[in-house]
Amino acid sequence: MAKSKQLSGLDKMFELSKPFDKKDIQWRVQRLTKDGTAAMALAYVNVRQVHDRLNTVMGTDWQTKHEVFGAKTICSLGLKLDEEWVWRSDGAGDTQFEADKGAISDSLKRAAVSFGIGRHLYDLPSVWIKCETYNGKFKRWTEDPWDKVRQSNSDFS
Repeated sequence: MAKSKQLSGLDKMFELSKPFDKKDIQWRVQRLTKDGTAAMALAYVNVRQVHDRLNTVMGTDWQTKHEVFGAKTICSLGLKLDEEWVWRSDGAGDTQFEADKGAISDSLKRAAVSFGIGRHLYDLPSVWIKCETYNGKFKRWTEDPWDKVRQSNSDFS
């Protein structure tokens, strides 16, 4: 891909919004069935992949500001597009693992979606995936979430 200075703002937005490779997408549990044999799976990318996309497309022409409002962390993401700074913000609460760090990462990922980064993941259907649990906690998937997504999108399922 060309260096960020050679791309127009529209071209940069197009590059930012390109889908991530399936190998880069991870799955997390949104909720479990009562018997713990299946879970609704949500696709996501980690914050390092968002950083990589921003660095690849924008070079050094991006920045963030984080502010805490009560239990929420708000990330304002600024991109320099056609020599003008464009800012978009979104927020997230603390996560169950490394609460503050999770809120910072999640708020950046949410702000990045407003520039198209990872937005395609919101178009995936909600799918229930067979899984194993231990003491009521998710342990692992026992089937491939992508298979269920393909089946859900198929006219022949």
